Amino acid sequence: MSILASNKHRAVWDWLQGCPYIGDLFFNASQPKAGCTVLVPSDQLVDEYISGTQRRNYNCALTRFQAFTADANDASSITAVTDLEELGDWVEAEARAGRVPAFPDGMRVTDVRVLPNESGYMVAQDMTMAKYMIQFQIEYEKDVPTDDDL
Repeated sequence: MSILASNKHRAVWDWLQGCPYIGDLFFNASQPKAGCTVLVPSDQLVDEYISGTQRRNYNCALTRFQAFTADANDASSITAVTDLEELGDWVEAEARAGRVPAFPDGMRVTDVRVLPNESGYMVAQDMTMAKYMIQFQIEYEKDVPTDDDL
């Protein structure tokens, strides 16, 4: 049984610390240094029920900086993409096994899924560094006090 985190950001952070495909993890911002992985979250209300429960999505973009070269026949970008795909496979395997972030009381994770990558993994580059990204979504329910609870 896992210990509940004090907030959803910490819960996802703690969960990702167990991923063998992440070395240096940062929250929301980092240096553009090779190997740095950055968790950039956002939260979205999906449905609100009369009971006071909300269905929400905690959307996570994991960006990773890697050295980049424009040299012909250099396969380093394949390695960068493969690393991200392995990270996505880990997220999906953890979800299938029921090992999801331990959100705080009043929040229940109902699903975790990797989002489709429709535009390629590389999202930015300069002459020496590239930024790759994979996204996943944590669907959860949140209890919100109603007027009757006050």
